[in-house]
Amino acid sequence: MAGGKQTIEIELNDDQVSFMRFMKDDYKIASESKVFRIVIDYLQSNKDVHDTVFGQTRCLRCD
Repeated sequence: MAGGKQTIEIELNDDQVSFMRFMKDDYKIASESKVFRIVIDYLQSNKDVHDTVFGQTRCLRCD
């Protein structure tokens, strides 16, 4: 474990948890927490994708 870590509480929908677990298993990542840290690290390192990721309103669960 590199660097200090903090524990936070986040809410995810069932399909989001399933996706994280699939990525964990498919890529043999140690934990769902590590999957989330990988995604955050990617976003921190690739500022050019911020508008693509955060600039749109998305709703995968809206009717």
